[in-house]
Amino acid sequence: MMLQKIKKVSSLFFCLMMITSCVEELDFTQLDDYRATPVFTTSAVYFTIFPYQFFDRSGVQINEIEEATDIDIPTNNFLRRKTVRIDFNAQISNELEADFILQIQLLDADYSPIYETKEMLVKANDLTYEFNETFDLRSNPELKNIKASRLKIKNNTPSVKLNPKDNTKLQFTSYYHIYLDTDA
Repeated sequence: MMLQKIKKVSSLFFCLMMITSCVEELDFTQLDDYRATPVFTTSAVYFTIFPYQFFDRSGVQINEIEEATDIDIPTNNFLRRKTVRIDFNAQISNELEADFILQIQLLDADYSPIYETKEMLVKANDLTYEFNETFDLRSNPELKNIKASRLKIKNNTPSVKLNPKDNTKLQFTSYYHIYLDTDA
């Protein structure tokens, strides 16, 4: 009987300590400054280039490759309206014996340039080159009209003669972090 009273009193004391020890003033005004900004990650561009691709049909080495690609962005107006920032991230592995400059242009529906990224200078045999660029759509709302991209790859050391039979490669992978403002 005494043991049960001790258990009850100690349980009551423990509950009372738990309730009163965690009390602080609540500040609900902090919620006024809170913005919910969900982030989505999606793949962007992936390609591999071999030395033979820097040669024309007659076997002459060319120093620049340019390729335009359509971008399939959902036409959901809600997503377009709510996107506030895009972080573009790329990793490049260059096994070739030449330095390359890569640059991406973002194009509108008429393939006119809207935005051009900074140049990516990838040195010969650099297997861990990383590139990051942020697109702020609040200050550049025309970026919401992206329909295509144009990639330029330029051999920055044209004196280096590539071997078209070589199996080394330049590999490019990229992804986007897309930030939405939900007004919440």
